[in-house]
Amino acid sequence: MNENRVISFTAWVVVAFLMAPLIVVIGGSFTQSAYVAFPPHGFSLKWYAQLLERNDFFASFNESLIIGIAATFGAVGLGVPAAIGLSRGPFRGREFLRGFVMSPLVLPTVITGIALLQFYRMVDTDLPLLQIVIGHIVITLPYIVRTVGAGLQLLPPNIEEAAESLGASPIRTLLKVTLPSIAPSVLVGTIFVFIISFDQVTISIFLSSADVMPLPIRIYSYIEFAIDPMVAAVSTVLIAFSYLLVIILEKAFGLDRVFGGGTGR
Repeated sequence: MNENRVISFTAWVVVAFLMAPLIVVIGGSFTQSAYVAFPPHGFSLKWYAQLLERNDFFASFNESLIIGIAATFGAVGLGVPAAIGLSRGPFRGREFLRGFVMSPLVLPTVITGIALLQFYRMVDTDLPLLQIVIGHIVITLPYIVRTVGAGLQLLPPNIEEAAESLGASPIRTLLKVTLPSIAPSVLVGTIFVFIISFDQVTISIFLSSADVMPLPIRIYSYIEFAIDPMVAAVSTVLIAFSYLLVIILEKAFGLDRVFGGGTGR
């Protein structure tokens, strides 16, 4: 009983540690003062009203949304077949290819950003939105490969063997058995990819331009010259956006099913 209390107390301490910065940011966004203060000095919505007047922040939010969705489609479209091939296809050089695909996890993101910037300069391209999307796909691809690969490792091989023994072709087995079984892993990887892409700063700061500036870079540029509660208001909106995304996932799929394993039992 005492052990359970210790575990419960430790869990609440961890939750409080994680939530404390969010509470400070959210509370500071409602202050009347010209600087972020917690507890807030009074209550005011003027910083949200000021945010509503900033078309540049809305444009950056839309750009981050477009980049995140495009990078997610690209990473999932490349990552799921790659994960299946690396897990199911015995071929020469598989470990080398696996290491190459996973290398963005160990390579500093700054190095990747500089390398992409130099490559784009070398090929003389001027498509900043496409360049950022490609950069985000490069750094998020390992997450979908690793997540889907873990789902494939947990998938009992006799399920696929049973389908093949009943006369299903490899393609039919893939579409009717393998993919539905690892759908929760694919969904988890998709969520990771979108969140990482939407919040990505390091890659975007090298590849963004005056015409295409994702929201994290817009916030970074803003706080270089001023730190006021409007930044806290923007952060609060992003926290609410993330929470809304979780609610949608819960209503649509059920988080227990999404994060509970590949079989959904």
